[in-house]
Amino acid sequence: MQGNVFPIREGDIYVLDQHDKHYLRGGRDEDLILVSIFNPPLKGTERHNLNIPSGSAY
Repeated sequence: MQGNVFPIREGDIYVLDQHDKHYLRGGRDEDLILVSIFNPPLKGTERHNLNIPSGSAY
């Protein structure tokens, strides 16, 4: 990760295509609401594990 910070605003689309490491955070005074789309689709049993040093993955 390069340490770059890119603000995401209402109406923006954020696309990953190379299993890029990333972090998404809401604002200080507002919630982050998002929709995730996966292709190929997930099976439904995948879970994030936020307690591992390498970060969560599916």
